[in-house]
Amino acid sequence: MLTLLLAALLSSSKSEIPPDAWDCENTVEVWCAVDGCAAQPEGEMTPMSITASRDGAFSVCAYTGCWEGKTTLIDQAGRLLWAGDAAPFSTKPEGGFEADITLLIIEKEGVGFVRAGGLASPLLCTRRPVDQGLTE
Repeated sequence: MLTLLLAALLSSSKSEIPPDAWDCENTVEVWCAVDGCAAQPEGEMTPMSITASRDGAFSVCAYTGCWEGKTTLIDQAGRLLWAGDAAPFSTKPEGGFEADITLLIIEKEGVGFVRAGGLASPLLCTRRPVDQGLTE
Protein backbone atom coordinates (compact mmCIF):
# COMPACT_ATOMS: atom_id res chain seq x y z
CA MET A 1 0.00 0.00 0.00
CA LEU A 2 2.79 2.44 0.92
CA THR A 3 4.57 1.63 -2.36
CA LEU A 4 1.41 2.44 -4.37
CA LEU A 5 0.94 5.73 -2.52
CA LEU A 6 4.57 6.74 -3.07
CA ALA A 7 4.36 5.85 -6.77
CA ALA A 8 1.17 7.90 -7.14
CA LEU A 9 2.76 10.92 -5.44
CA LEU A 10 5.88 10.74 -7.59
CA SER A 11 3.94 10.39 -10.85
CA SER A 12 1.56 13.24 -9.99
CA SER A 13 4.42 15.58 -9.06
CA LYS A 14 6.13 14.90 -12.39
CA SER A 15 2.99 15.69 -14.38
CA GLU A 16 2.62 19.09 -12.64
CA ILE A 17 5.95 20.32 -13.98
CA PRO A 18 5.17 22.03 -17.28
CA PRO A 19 7.39 21.27 -20.26
CA ASP A 20 9.67 24.13 -21.13
CA ALA A 21 9.83 26.39 -24.11
CA TRP A 22 12.49 28.79 -25.28
CA ASP A 23 12.61 32.40 -26.46
CA CYS A 24 15.75 33.37 -28.38
CA GLU A 25 17.15 36.40 -30.15
CA ASN A 26 20.24 37.18 -32.15
CA THR A 27 22.71 39.94 -31.36
CA VAL A 28 24.53 39.64 -34.70
CA GLU A 29 23.45 38.61 -38.18
CA VAL A 30 25.53 36.20 -40.20
CA TRP A 31 24.89 35.12 -43.80
CA CYS A 32 26.46 31.88 -44.98
CA ALA A 33 26.67 30.28 -48.40
CA VAL A 34 28.93 27.77 -50.12
CA ASP A 35 31.68 30.35 -50.56
CA GLY A 36 31.80 31.43 -46.88
CA CYS A 37 30.15 33.45 -44.12
CA ALA A 38 30.03 37.16 -43.40
CA ALA A 39 28.61 39.20 -40.52
CA GLN A 40 26.44 42.20 -41.27
CA PRO A 41 27.58 45.58 -39.89
CA GLU A 42 25.86 46.45 -36.60
CA GLY A 43 23.47 49.04 -38.07
CA GLU A 44 22.35 46.70 -40.88
CA MET A 45 21.43 43.71 -38.71
CA THR A 46 18.07 41.95 -39.02
CA PRO A 47 16.72 41.23 -35.53
CA MET A 48 15.28 37.75 -35.20
CA SER A 49 12.84 36.35 -32.67
CA ILE A 50 12.80 32.59 -32.19
CA THR A 51 10.48 30.46 -30.07
CA ALA A 52 10.55 26.71 -29.67
CA SER A 53 8.97 24.19 -27.35
CA ARG A 54 9.53 20.62 -26.28
CA ASP A 55 6.51 19.47 -28.26
CA GLY A 56 8.52 20.25 -31.42
CA ALA A 57 6.84 23.54 -32.39
CA PHE A 58 9.12 26.34 -33.58
CA SER A 59 8.79 29.85 -34.95
CA VAL A 60 11.71 31.75 -36.50
CA CYS A 61 10.74 35.37 -37.18
CA ALA A 62 12.68 37.86 -39.27
CA TYR A 63 11.79 40.69 -41.62
CA THR A 64 7.98 40.84 -41.83
CA GLY A 65 7.02 37.28 -40.95
CA CYS A 66 7.93 33.93 -39.47
CA TRP A 67 8.90 30.47 -40.60
CA GLU A 68 6.79 28.13 -38.51
CA GLY A 69 6.49 24.41 -38.15
CA LYS A 70 6.58 21.38 -35.95
CA THR A 71 9.13 18.58 -35.89
CA THR A 72 10.39 15.89 -33.54
CA LEU A 73 12.64 17.45 -30.91
CA ILE A 74 15.96 15.69 -30.40
CA ASP A 75 17.42 16.03 -26.89
CA GLN A 76 21.01 14.80 -26.81
CA ALA A 77 22.37 15.36 -23.29
CA GLY A 78 20.92 18.87 -23.02
CA ARG A 79 21.60 19.83 -26.63
CA LEU A 80 18.14 20.48 -28.05
CA LEU A 81 17.70 20.24 -31.81
CA TRP A 82 14.72 21.21 -33.96
CA ALA A 83 15.11 20.52 -37.70
CA GLY A 84 12.27 21.28 -40.09
CA ASP A 85 12.22 21.04 -43.87
CA ALA A 86 10.41 23.53 -46.13
CA ALA A 87 8.88 25.56 -43.29
CA PRO A 88 6.40 28.05 -44.76
CA PHE A 89 6.85 31.79 -44.24
CA SER A 90 3.78 33.43 -42.70
CA THR A 91 3.76 36.39 -45.11
CA LYS A 92 4.58 34.77 -48.43
CA PRO A 93 6.09 37.02 -51.04
CA GLU A 94 5.39 36.13 -54.66
CA GLY A 95 6.88 32.71 -55.33
CA GLY A 96 6.85 31.70 -51.64
CA PHE A 97 9.66 31.84 -49.16
CA GLU A 98 10.00 28.38 -47.59
CA ALA A 99 13.18 27.53 -45.70
CA ASP A 100 14.79 24.55 -44.05
CA ILE A 101 15.15 25.41 -40.36
CA THR A 102 17.82 24.15 -37.99
CA LEU A 103 17.66 25.34 -34.40
CA LEU A 104 20.09 24.20 -31.71
CA ILE A 105 19.93 25.27 -28.05
CA ILE A 106 22.45 24.31 -25.37
CA GLU A 107 20.09 24.01 -22.42
CA LYS A 108 22.65 24.54 -19.63
CA GLU A 109 24.11 27.72 -21.14
CA GLY A 110 21.09 29.30 -22.83
CA VAL A 111 22.95 29.82 -26.08
CA GLY A 112 22.06 28.50 -29.48
CA PHE A 113 22.28 28.68 -33.23
CA VAL A 114 19.69 29.07 -35.97
CA ARG A 115 19.96 28.46 -39.71
CA ALA A 116 17.00 29.68 -41.76
CA GLY A 117 17.35 30.39 -45.45
CA GLY A 118 20.69 32.16 -45.79
CA LEU A 119 20.71 33.36 -42.18
CA ALA A 120 23.04 31.51 -39.80
CA SER A 121 23.19 33.25 -36.44
CA PRO A 122 24.22 32.62 -32.85
CA LEU A 123 21.45 33.12 -30.30
CA LEU A 124 20.87 34.02 -26.67
CA CYS A 125 17.95 32.01 -25.27
CA THR A 126 15.72 32.14 -22.19
CA ARG A 127 13.70 29.20 -20.87
CA ARG A 128 10.07 29.73 -19.87
CA PRO A 129 7.07 27.57 -18.99
CA VAL A 130 5.31 26.40 -22.14
CA ASP A 131 1.89 27.43 -20.78
CA GLN A 132 2.81 31.08 -21.43
CA GLY A 133 2.40 30.29 -25.14
CA LEU A 134 4.64 30.79 -28.15
CA THR A 135 5.20 34.41 -29.02
CA GLU A 136 5.79 35.91 -32.42
